[in-house]
Amino acid sequence: MTKENSCAQIRIITRITAIACFASMLLCYKLWLSDRNFPAVPLFHLPLLHHPLDYILPCIAGILLLCIAIVRNPQKLILGFVVVALLLALTDMNRWQPWFYQYVLMFFILCFFNYRCDDTRQQQAIVSTFKLMVAAVYFWSGLQKLNPHFLADTFPWLMEPITNHMAAGGIHKLSFLGYMFPLLEIGTGICLLIPALQKPAVAASTIMHLFILYVLSPMGHNYNPVVWPWNFAMIAFVFVLFYNESPFSFSAIRNAFSYHSLKVVILLFVMMPLFNFFNLWDSYLSHNLYSGNTSNGLVYVSDSVEKQLPDYLKPYAIGELNQNQITIKYWCMKELGVPAYPEKRNFVAIARTIYAYTNDPKQVYFMYIPKLKFNEKDPD
Repeated sequence: MTKENSCAQIRIITRITAIACFASMLLCYKLWLSDRNFPAVPLFHLPLLHHPLDYILPCIAGILLLCIAIVRNPQKLILGFVVVALLLALTDMNRWQPWFYQYVLMFFILCFFNYRCDDTRQQQAIVSTFKLMVAAVYFWSGLQKLNPHFLADTFPWLMEPITNHMAAGGIHKLSFLGYMFPLLEIGTGICLLIPALQKPAVAASTIMHLFILYVLSPMGHNYNPVVWPWNFAMIAFVFVLFYNESPFSFSAIRNAFSYHSLKVVILLFVMMPLFNFFNLWDSYLSHNLYSGNTSNGLVYVSDSVEKQLPDYLKPYAIGELNQNQITIKYWCMKELGVPAYPEKRNFVAIARTIYAYTNDPKQVYFMYIPKLKFNEKDPD
């Protein structure tokens, strides 16, 4: 890998990351504001900025991202964005979306790159770390899909835009793909790091993302548009890092461990997802994407409490006979454009805001549904 080539790769990756992050943040703009109905869940007891002051940090973040995409030496701008991003993340757990987490860690690496391209060793370490990060997304995401929920629920839903045009029972003819999809994703992550299989893996990853974009687009489910830019960005990352480029080298990763920032990112992004299989690390920090196996939180309210709910919340209390169910993930998706952060501490905090509408806690019931651990059977 030449000095000029690795530097050019870093500059392109910087611009792709900035543009994709800006687009996704714009698509879920309510997520970054305090003036909204869905409650914010800060990591600590931090004061929230109230309207119109809550517009300040998101606007600064957006301006910084646009400047990062344009300026030739954006190191200070990147540092500024990382600081703002951390402040936004600390004040609401639901902002810890997988794509945002990935972009912030990539920018964290670039905080320590001066863009003068005068340190070939550092450039190669950064590019190798980016390669490992991209491969890790596919590997862990595929491994997460090897669970009964993906095969029974998520995969049939993903295939609906295709099976809806087939005869009844068409999904059964394609059921073998439910087993192949996770294996293809795992294999892609591994093959990206094997020189002889690099190009086929690039093709496989591109096909996967185009399929996901079709499924989630208006031609399919028209669902979760906030991840559309991330899918385009991943296609671009794979081409920039792996197509006709120097093969991945584990010696370069040994070199990466000479830099503290790269060690931190490799630990958090590449190694820690293993612990999610034992519910010891958060799902959205572990590339647990469309696996059908993340935690969920439900709140049941009586008819009397349902009448006390504010107008914006009543449409989400679905049911009758004192069994009005509020699905927290669905409420968050409709309100903010992203799924709720799927961890118990987040669901509990949100459920507490609903308990505030009654003096009798027996009129409200919170149900937490944990994700399955590794090799654990579905109790249903």
